[in-house]
Amino acid sequence: MNKQVCAIGIIVVLVVAVGVLFILGMDLPEGEPSFDNEGRYDSTILNNMGVIYSNQSHIEHWNNGYSESDACPWGAAHNGLDYMFSNNSPVIAAAPGLVIGIEIDYLPNSTVYKVGVHIQFNESVWLEYGFEGDANETMRAQQVAMLDVEVGDWVAKGDQIARFLRPSVYDHVHFGVYLNDEAICPRLVMGEDDYNEIMILVHSFDATWELCYP
Repeated sequence: MNKQVCAIGIIVVLVVAVGVLFILGMDLPEGEPSFDNEGRYDSTILNNMGVIYSNQSHIEHWNNGYSESDACPWGAAHNGLDYMFSNNSPVIAAAPGLVIGIEIDYLPNSTVYKVGVHIQFNESVWLEYGFEGDANETMRAQQVAMLDVEVGDWVAKGDQIARFLRPSVYDHVHFGVYLNDEAICPRLVMGEDDYNEIMILVHSFDATWELCYP
């Protein structure tokens, strides 16, 4: 009888242990990482991200930078950088990575469409290239047709990912950097030369502006 009780007790302990492991979502110690670039580039840290234009002449205006509050020149929180490209300008990859998604939608409560290209750099960092235009679905479909990448493609820094369609004067590419799915100031992951490059662009439109505001 005691042996049976002992055996039942061991089984209960094992079942409970397995259940706890399941609830906690624990992986095996030797489990494979969720993101593997197969040796294409060093994904340890992103510290040399560049700009998304190949020539400053392709940018007709600098609209908004990154801001975490309304204490900024544009007066509102903004989770990325807005590049106002001229029509049919090339848009290039700021960093290497894997195209993990292409979002085709409209901005909430808006007539502005969004064609968002999402590119993952490593397990925790991904970039968004949001092609935004105030136009109809026909124009949106045309922007989709101007993409040069699809889900599953690998890109290198500087590769062309699309050409920009500009149906109206305020249309732009909204560029965001996300760490663990939270938007961060792009300056934190930029190379020094690339940061200097983008600040020359920003200051060509307003000499007092910063790239990011807290």
